Amino acid sequence: MAKHTREELYQWQALPLSVKISMTKQRIRDWVNEFGLDGVYVSFSGGKDSSVLLHIAREMYGNSIKAVFIDTGLEYPEIRELVKTYENVDWVRPKKHFRQVCEEYGFPLISKEVSECVYGAKKYLTSILDEMNASTNERTNERTNEAPLCSVLSKTQRNWRIF
Repeated sequence: MAKHTREELYQWQALPLSVKISMTKQRIRDWVNEFGLDGVYVSFSGGKDSSVLLHIAREMYGNSIKAVFIDTGLEYPEIRELVKTYENVDWVRPKKHFRQVCEEYGFPLISKEVSECVYGAKKYLTSILDEMNASTNERTNERTNEAPLCSVLSKTQRNWRIF
């Protein structure tokens, strides 16, 4: 699916609620037509957005549409209790607790926006290091007996490329 522009998203936000609901129902129909009732699930967090989506889907197809709740261990007890009141909900628990994930991989970034900024900064720094390294190599090739300006740069550059 193509990425949408900010302008498109702003236009969709401005649509009347009835149009948004109609668009949502059409998207649900499209998914059911494509994958069948047994191939469509609603990712259900117990929050307002997924609750509304599940309500609309089940208004159309009854409890035939299954909900999936991912219990990460970080949810409030009230959310778990709310989810228990819904029918036809599969509970999924990750193999590792959130604490284990943080210990092994580090704490996740705050948001997609922050993540994109960090990615962009690393990409930018890598390009600068590439230019510096290329420039250093050119100068080194011109002066045959001298070592590169800074061997640490190439080491740092390799580390940046991990991401």
